[in-house]
Amino acid sequence: MNNANVRLTLAALPSSGNSAVMSAEAFADMCGVSVETVVGWMDNGTVPAVRVQGSRLINLERLCEDLEHGKDEFDEGDYDND
Repeated sequence: MNNANVRLTLAALPSSGNSAVMSAEAFADMCGVSVETVVGWMDNGTVPAVRVQGSRLINLERLCEDLEHGKDEFDEGDYDND
């Protein structure tokens, strides 16, 4: 992720009672990478993703939980996004 100013935390996520999710486009913009890169990350399990009403979205809640538990590297196959 290229944007050093972005700090993802559970406390910063909306507390709507639903899992916090983000589109690939928004996540790409936040990270300073292309949408194609983010889609690749979802395809190969580098970032957690969920399917909501037919759309694949980044699972920010799981991503933030992992970050807060000390995860500092995200590699292909880390997540099963079936």
